[in-house]
Amino acid sequence: MEERAAGHDSGTWTYQLPDQWFGIVTPIRGVCQIEGRENRGWLRTTLRPGEVCRVAPNNLIRLGRTPPRRLPFEVVYVQLSVEVLQRALETHTTAPVRDVSELQTLRAFDPHLASMAQTLLHARKTGAGERYALSAAHYLAEYLLHPRRDASPHTGGLSPEQLQAVTTFMSANFSSSITLDQLAKEAGLSRYHFLRRFSAATGKTPLQYLTELRIEAACYLLAVDTDPVSQVGRRCGFPNPEHFARVFRKHVGCAPSQYRQQGQRASSP
Repeated sequence: MEERAAGHDSGTWTYQLPDQWFGIVTPIRGVCQIEGRENRGWLRTTLRPGEVCRVAPNNLIRLGRTPPRRLPFEVVYVQLSVEVLQRALETHTTAPVRDVSELQTLRAFDPHLASMAQTLLHARKTGAGERYALSAAHYLAEYLLHPRRDASPHTGGLSPEQLQAVTTFMSANFSSSITLDQLAKEAGLSRYHFLRRFSAATGKTPLQYLTELRIEAACYLLAVDTDPVSQVGRRCGFPNPEHFARVFRKHVGCAPSQYRQQGQRASSP
């Protein structure tokens, strides 16, 4: 586990994952630029608080300040033993992945995993011992193999691999416009069969699932970020402020600005 900060004068740095380690990177302050291999080539994106990068063994990522302003940022970097992940994978044959390498993603919105990383950092700073670290490693392995959102598919639904592919794509791209054709392609199905099977697997339509993911992201960002409400909406896939406010109110019960104010009052001493 490592905490690292980049100031105004800092350049970029590189993490090269060893053979027997799996990496998790998440910002705890500011926004960073991240570059790494995904699928067939190199990709570059930004990583914000609440988002994580998961790095498989023998892979490399580069972190740096985000242009054009290149403001300082701070990240937490966690290495998890592949042996722990592999044991969990062998124990749970229903896991939606078959190999540790399939867990890699350059960016995904996962505030629970991000908060776990910060919790581990605090535990290390306050002197938590080997027993705590071992328990945390097992919990991380179970969580990575069984993300909180992935429901077991019902009869006629998607396979665990298909559901994992689709929900991972949603989590990594929810700030952009996502079409039914794109999701169907991730599952390797026609639009008609994908829509029917996704609903059978999750009890929701793809649009309902994606909207809930976006609202969850918006709630987190409204609580931890100071960006204008309209910008939070755009970052969560709502380019129209009025539409964002309407959908947010429908799901949460209040306007985004009210939600932020309530959170500020709750955190005040």
